[in-house]
Amino acid sequence: MNQIDKNLRTEPLVPLMKDEEFTPEYRALMEQQKARSGRITNSARASGHASEMALAVRDLLSQMWTLGDLDKPFRALIRYKVSTTNTCFYCSTHQVEFLHKFGVERVKIANIHDCENHPAFDERERAALAFVDAMMADASNIPDSVARRFVDNFTPQERVEIAYVATTMAVLNKFNDAFRIPIEDEVVGIAIEVPDLAANKKTELAI
Repeated sequence: MNQIDKNLRTEPLVPLMKDEEFTPEYRALMEQQKARSGRITNSARASGHASEMALAVRDLLSQMWTLGDLDKPFRALIRYKVSTTNTCFYCSTHQVEFLHKFGVERVKIANIHDCENHPAFDERERAALAFVDAMMADASNIPDSVARRFVDNFTPQERVEIAYVATTMAVLNKFNDAFRIPIEDEVVGIAIEVPDLAANKKTELAI
């Protein structure tokens, strides 16, 4: 069974709420999401069961796109790397959609597992992606060489912003994976671009 079939055939741990089931405050936020993207995500429909917390988390995620100085294509690339490292197929699919929107080269999407060696990635991208990859693996034991390269390539402000973008993405990864959230019909065609996450995890464990 491939990644798409596995995702779509697995029952989520909570029902995906219908529009009319949202609280008024949450429905207002969902209408904004629908106006921006044309749909309400299944992750948001699942989150609506705890609408007060969901509103707070969604606000934080939104701010991680807009606050600070990092450009959005770079943020999307960080989020994509975090999602693939955490083997979150749902989030990886959505980050591919964002990468398309921001005009990021498809060769980077296809080769995210080999960003350290592939010529499509520049040194700053490699330094950031190696750092967030190490954060996801074991934040208390990031290799000195990875940390030094990260420090050498980014200002203190940029370092903190990268770490916050990565950390908030990881929260969403864990929620969507744990709750077995299925991708929406609208992004099935995009999902085929997500590299084999399970194979990448096996490769990492073998190293």
